[in-house]
Amino acid sequence: MATNEIERIAVTLAVEYEHAQGRQVTDVGTGWPPDLGLQVQQWTSSRRVTCDLVSRNPDGSLARLIEVKGRGGPTSVSICDRQHSAMMGCGKDWWLYVALECRTNHPKLVVVREPARLPWRRLSGAVGTPHGRPRVRDEGDWHVSQNDILTLSHAHTSHPP
Repeated sequence: MATNEIERIAVTLAVEYEHAQGRQVTDVGTGWPPDLGLQVQQWTSSRRVTCDLVSRNPDGSLARLIEVKGRGGPTSVSICDRQHSAMMGCGKDWWLYVALECRTNHPKLVVVREPARLPWRRLSGAVGTPHGRPRVRDEGDWHVSQNDILTLSHAHTSHPP
């Protein structure tokens, strides 16, 4: 299964989860549409924000800024400096959703509230993760293990999208 297929599954799981919670979701992975609402535009204009999804409450107010990561099997998660800056600057509004086991028939969505609480480690000049696996091409220098993610999250088993 290709990386882009794993990421598609991950985003689908995240969107389905948000919809099940009664929230509206906009994919902003390729740009920020102007119709996100005044409150969201004002909030994001004062911060350096990067994420994949914007989740809004039924009244249109900002619920969550969501970074989505998909993984085929057990592995770590890495984010780039831009994502790390957004995570640190957005505080409780920036969430990390990790879809694990996307290569199986039973992927699991792991929802991490305030991922800045995780023990992120900066990888300096290394090629690949400490486990020797290469990182996903578009990801960067901040690393956290799957075990660390699972300690501060709650998981949702889902049927494949």
